[in-house]
Order: sequence, then C-alpha cells, then structure tokens
Amino acid sequence: MLADLMVISVQNWPLPPPPIADSELPLIEPESTTQIIEQVEGLFMVDRAKFNSLLEECRESMIPHRLSLTSDPEKEGEKWLLRRLVEVARKILFGVCEGWLAMALDKEAPDVTRWYTGIALANGLCTQGDGLAENRGYHILESIAMTHPPGRWPTRPLSGSHQLDWNKQDSGELNIDENSGGIDAAHWLLDALDQGSDERKVLLVKWMRLMLERPILVEKMALPNRFEQMVRSQPELVAAELVSCVPRLLEVNPESGLMVLTALQTRLESHVSFALADILPSLLRTSLEVGLAAMDQLANSEDVGARSAGTAALKELATIDSAAFLSRIKKSATDEDPGIRRLFIQTCLRDYLELDRTDSLDIFVPLWLEDDEVAGIRMRELLLRMQDVETESFAIIGKMIHTKSADSLEKFWSVLEVRNHERALAWKTHIIDQGPIPEPLL
Repeated sequence: MLADLMVISVQNWPLPPPPIADSELPLIEPESTTQIIEQVEGLFMVDRAKFNSLLEECRESMIPHRLSLTSDPEKEGEKWLLRRLVEVARKILFGVCEGWLAMALDKEAPDVTRWYTGIALANGLCTQGDGLAENRGYHILESIAMTHPPGRWPTRPLSGSHQLDWNKQDSGELNIDENSGGIDAAHWLLDALDQGSDERKVLLVKWMRLMLERPILVEKMALPNRFEQMVRSQPELVAAELVSCVPRLLEVNPESGLMVLTALQTRLESHVSFALADILPSLLRTSLEVGLAAMDQLANSEDVGARSAGTAALKELATIDSAAFLSRIKKSATDEDPGIRRLFIQTCLRDYLELDRTDSLDIFVPLWLEDDEVAGIRMRELLLRMQDVETESFAIIGKMIHTKSADSLEKFWSVLEVRNHERALAWKTHIIDQGPIPEPLL
C-alpha cells in the first residue's frame, strides 16, 4: 500500500519546502521522485518498533470487547483484524505520517528529511475520502498550517468563570507565525487535492467545511476566495458537497457565501438540488432573506423532489417567521403531487392550525375532503385534539366540513364514539345547530 500511495503522491511534484528549518544546517531538498520514494520506504522499514506500536494501537482500538469473552480471544481478535486489513494498514500509515511530521514541525530540532517524507505520505494517504482521511487528514492539514506538531491540539477549551484557572483577558485566539511556511505548505496540499480525482475534491470540500470553524485559518488561508474559485465547473458530487458549506460560509463571509450559493442554484443536477434542500433549515436560521429566496426557488421547481424538500423546510420557517410561513403554505397544500400534500399534512398542518385556528386560508377543509386514507389518520388526530381543547375552533371547522360534505365526517365520528360516546353525541348535536358547544376537556 505504501508503494502504491507514493507513486500517486509524487505526481504533485515538487514538494513544498519545510515550514521551519534549522538555521545552522543547510536545507537539502530531494533531487527526484525516486529519491523521495526510497527515503519513505527506507524510513518505514527501519522503524520496526514504531510499526509494532501502531499495530498494537489498532488491536486495542478496533477489536471489540466481546471477543475477549470467547474461548480464544487472541485468535478471534486476529481474525477480526484480518477481515479489516485495509483499514489497519491505513491507520498504521497515518500514524507513521503523523510521527514524521511531528519531528519535522518540532521547533527545537526540525527534521527536514522527515518533512519531505511526511508531506509526501500525507498527500498519498488522501487519495480516498474515507473517515481516516477526513478526520486525521484534516488534523495533519491544520497542524501544517499552524506549524504545530500533529498528535495534540494546539488549543483547548476556554476555562469558564466558575473555574480556578479562568482568565478574563484570555481570548483563546490562535496566533499563526507569519514567518513560517505552514500556510504555503497547507495551500500546496489543498491544491494537490483540487487537481486530483472527484473523490479527492470531495475530501477537499469536507476539509474546507471543517476549516470554516477556525476563524484564524479562514483569514490566513483566504478560504472564501478558494470557495469562489472551486464553485466553477465542478462535477455534480463535488458541487453537492460544496452546498453543505454554504450556511457556515454565509456567517463567516456573507458576500462569498451568497456568490457561491447563487452559482450552485444554477445547477440542475439532482444531487445538487437535494443538497440545497437539505441546507434550507440552516439557511433560514443563518439568513432569513437568503433562505426564503432558496425556498421559493425550490417551490417553483418542476422537480418533485425539490418541491418536497421545500415543503419539509416549511416547518422550520413556522418557528422563525410565522407570517412568511402562512404566505407560502398554500402552494404546498394544493400541490398537484399527492405525496407533497401528504408531506405537508405530516409536517406543517399542526403548525398551521396553531397559527390559524379557524382555517381562514381554506387549507384544512379541502385536504380533509380529499379523503386520503394515509393523511386522514393524521388529520383525524388533529381534530380529536382540537375538539378536546380548542372547542370553538373545532366547531367552526366542523361546520364547514359538514356543510360541504356531511358524510366525510363519518370516520371521525366513529373514532370519537369509541373514545367518548357522550361527547360524540354532543358534538353531532352542535354541528347541526341543535345544541351548545361542549366544554373543553382540561
């Protein structure tokens, strides 16, 4: 695996110079790709103790506890690892890479050789976007950018006012050494992913999404500019992954976030549309104006999936802006697709009735009269609850339904009679104007 990864890695030649170097020693750069491959393989083969240590870490972290209860835990644990040989190998190689880079980024005694082998191996390990590359790969990237040895975080949670070590003047902000080459080296690694396969580009976007949580890196790495450049002419899966970054990008840099979102909204691929729909709740919380514009675009789409996503996001809008919610629900409630109408009933109808208890928008009654068996169960439950606590509202809606189709209430009466026969008789009497409204049940 190491040999295969290095063949791919050295395609991004030349390697970036080390972020820090010993001023008393000359900087010796690798002369060729062949030399760096030989150095990587030689250093890996000679450090047998490191390999055994990393293998033992895999045994401890990957083998489940239940196997220790078997008759032969050693044998069963070995079988468990052998079935996951690729994951074991990648974990070991990530550990080796982090060890080399830790030596290379040691400010007291930086190892230049370990820098070139470490950055080359890191590039090779990120040829596929699995969980290891996404998490440990990002940790390596962040360590390089901050010129900080990987293996431990350069920050820790800030102390609160209830703790002894709390310092009111401590802002907890990171400082990046402007004289180091960590930022340039991090850019090289990002560029290498950007020039690679679609899988590497997707991994790059995932790293960029994580980096948005580091304000200092967003500034020093000019991350908004990279987003603006990446959004152009990307494959469908990469563009869909970019969509997930938009809500946070809007918070960090509204101008860039809006530009990226506008560019993505011109894409017609299904994955991109679904991704845009998924971020609608986050968009509404981040920027109501931008979120409403995206919601209206989905609502007017010819794609059923896009309209369904827009309908699902309406529930979030009900808690943020009730007026905007009420002005947009009619379109979903009367959509030509029955699946969207069912989705509206399941997700939005209760919020609608809480805001408009008398159905003044004429939404509940038409949906009830459709007599959809699937949606009817949900609507009956809402009416049953309403006749318990909101008696005046139920009286108005019940009379409207009775006026348009008295037979459509039969299923409701049959359920109410099972629950409370006397109350069902009282409501039937009131609906035909021959009795008072029953008292609410507290």
